[in-house]
Amino acid sequence: MTAHLTAHPLGSLAELKAATMVCRECPIGQFATQSVIGEGRIAQPALMLVGEQPGDQEDLQGHPFEGPAGKLLARALAAAGIPPEQCFVTNAVKHFKYELRGKRRIHKTR
Repeated sequence: MTAHLTAHPLGSLAELKAATMVCRECPIGQFATQSVIGEGRIAQPALMLVGEQPGDQEDLQGHPFEGPAGKLLARALAAAGIPPEQCFVTNAVKHFKYELRGKRRIHKTR
């Protein structure tokens, strides 16, 4: 099976957000609240951090590294003396894939 990828010349994060909001090339985004793209310093960031996929809070808020992961990251950056505004954070996957367990949305790995 060969995946067909189309190159999209996107000029800004806002354009990327708009493109990923309508993306349905795979089933991951089918039930996600929204896409979660990168944020932060784009031009020459001091550090770029890439998570696997958005979690529950990231999906609801639309920002990478929110919730428990964001708190841990903030503490780690502070301990390392790296200002968060000097970083670019994103996820490799732009939609939250989950399964319901009661009322909780838990990462689905398969």
